[in-house]
Amino acid sequence: MASNPSSSSSSSSSKSRKVLDAHLHVWPGEYSYQEGKVPPVPGSVEELVEVQAKSGVAGAMIVQPINLLFDHEYLEKAVNRYPGKFVLCALANPSPNVNGEKELEKLLHPAGAFKAVRFNPGLWPEKEKMTNDVGKRMFRMCGDKDAVVGFMCFHGLDKSYEEMCELMTEFPKTRVLIDHFGFARGISDPNWQKVLSLAKFPQVSVKVSAQFRVAAGEKIEWPYESTFEQVKDLVKHFGAERLVWGSDFPFVVNECGYEKASQIVNEIEDLTEEERDLILGGSLEKMFPKSFYSSS
Repeated sequence: MASNPSSSSSSSSSKSRKVLDAHLHVWPGEYSYQEGKVPPVPGSVEELVEVQAKSGVAGAMIVQPINLLFDHEYLEKAVNRYPGKFVLCALANPSPNVNGEKELEKLLHPAGAFKAVRFNPGLWPEKEKMTNDVGKRMFRMCGDKDAVVGFMCFHGLDKSYEEMCELMTEFPKTRVLIDHFGFARGISDPNWQKVLSLAKFPQVSVKVSAQFRVAAGEKIEWPYESTFEQVKDLVKHFGAERLVWGSDFPFVVNECGYEKASQIVNEIEDLTEEERDLILGGSLEKMFPKSFYSSS
């Protein structure tokens, strides 16, 4: 049975908790989008800041959206406008026609806001793997630059599992974030045990994010209770210090809404307040120390 976030779960700890969002996107309203890349919903940084203020969310990691491909200018403008509020996750470019490693090197300079890089296996050339030469060079460089690699396995963790394990085994210094519960829909999903098995790699953390995408069952609505057992499984295998909450803004706005998304973890029974603190912000703040200092 879910608890009421406005009652017992709203302890003194939750009132003082610094909530940070580990997964969301922003994009401009006016932009020359490529055909088929026009965003399905509005998602400006101004809209994000507004809903975060209403929801008590202090900051976030902004992930470069596929709509903008490898043009990171809008994210850079967003972080410059709101210093101390955001860290940025770039999108790795594995195309053989460009020097993706060089592009990342420019973004991952020490004083910059890009502190993570998204590996999307769907962007690798046909019949190529993330373990090809460019993939390994970029993955290794992320470790050298202390940038976290986020794996986006939208089409199933099983399709990229061996590649991920090979990269993490060869380059253990590179920290890793698994997007959206590894896209496993519930604890009965055949890929769920693969997600849990990644706990054997000390550098791996998991995003407890986009619950509306991975919820299972006939009745899929907030608070997406089918994901509760997944969170508890993840705490058992990884520990709360390796879990981070994420909303998947702006897509979540047309689902349960941003404020309700920020309350999902508070609805899960059997979590301690310390575990909630970590999942809802503490773990991300430790992942990117001295990055979130804005009070606005």
